[in-house]
Amino acid sequence: MIILSSITIIVRIYYVNYLMSEVNINEDVYNAAKVSIGASGLTSAFAEGFQMQSLYICTLYLAFLIFGNFTVAGVYLNIVYQFITVFLVFIAIKNVTNRYVGFAGSLILAIFPVYVNTLSKVTMQNMLICIAALAGAITILLLRWMYHRKHTANKSISEPIIEDPAVIQKSDSEKNDINTDLIQDTSLREIRYDDLEDNKVQYIENPLPVPKRREHKEMDYAFEPSGSDDYDIKDLTGKDFYDIE
Repeated sequence: MIILSSITIIVRIYYVNYLMSEVNINEDVYNAAKVSIGASGLTSAFAEGFQMQSLYICTLYLAFLIFGNFTVAGVYLNIVYQFITVFLVFIAIKNVTNRYVGFAGSLILAIFPVYVNTLSKVTMQNMLICIAALAGAITILLLRWMYHRKHTANKSISEPIIEDPAVIQKSDSEKNDINTDLIQDTSLREIRYDDLEDNKVQYIENPLPVPKRREHKEMDYAFEPSGSDDYDIKDLTGKDFYDIE
């Protein structure tokens, strides 16, 4: 876009400064512009209804307010119209083919000598070409939008939605997980710690030298008491009485 804009403007500035010898202004347009503007302003331009000439006179008057001369204003107004036309052609061709073909077509129009030479003619010609390019670009955009919308609707109806098998398998596994979580074990079976394989501690063998394990000793009675409540020892044969006073 920047390259196309630069080429379009440079070619026209070069033509205006070095190649344009004289400017030809249409007498009908000039007289109509002078009469309309001199009488009661822009409202008089549309006194007889909307016409292309009235529209051109209005735009010419706006350029006249900037440059102060109808001839100079007409030349620079043609530059504006041609600049807009080049971009409209680019948009139209790009939507039909691609941006490279659109750039080539609009570039040819930007440097086409016959089209550039019309800058020296202050007439409605460049405005009419610009309006035609605008209408063509809008028509192409509408047709492409309608085609894209229709093609998308037909594609969504004709082609079934195919889901990824991995996604389907994942969703099924998630459903199964949810179902198994919801089912509770209502049995009264005792759950032992040894049955839980995941919770068992797996010890590793200690490679370091460790002290010898202490033997476990159990204390017992010297004699088993009888079932009676009498715990007095009556038979003291062979007994040690060191703790008896």
